[in-house]
This record gives sequence, structure tokens and C-alpha cells, in this order.
Amino acid sequence: MAQWDMQSLLSRQILLTLQGANWQRSGGKGQKPKPIPLPDGKGRGDQPAKGKPSGADIAQRLKNLGLIPAGATD
Repeated sequence: MAQWDMQSLLSRQILLTLQGANWQRSGGKGQKPKPIPLPDGKGRGDQPAKGKPSGADIAQRLKNLGLIPAGATD
């Protein structure tokens, strides 16, 4: 993904959002728009998220960010 700068990634997301909004307003007729593939080929595409993180995972992430004091959830 080093080949794409932040401007390119943002433009890609804006384009996909506009295409999706137009597709919705048309009543979902035609093929759903697909994102422009990233150069590394690891784009998520239309796949849903793998699953919801557990409460312990979320608490650990918040601790790592310093948003929860170290002994608060132990």
C-alpha cells in the first residue's frame, strides 16, 4: 500500500461512498459498486467483518491506548 498516498486512499473511499449512495437511491438496481482494489491485493472488498471482539479484547485495547487505568478492570 506504500504506492498509494493518503490523498489517493481518501479519494478511493469518497468515490465508493458516492457510488454506493447513487446505487441505493436507484433502488438497488444493477450491480452493487465494488471498491477499487488496492495494489497489495489485501482489500477487504464486500466481505463483512470477521466477528465482534469480546469485552476482554476491547478492554485490553483501551488499556493499550491509555484510556483505562492499568488496574481498573483487573
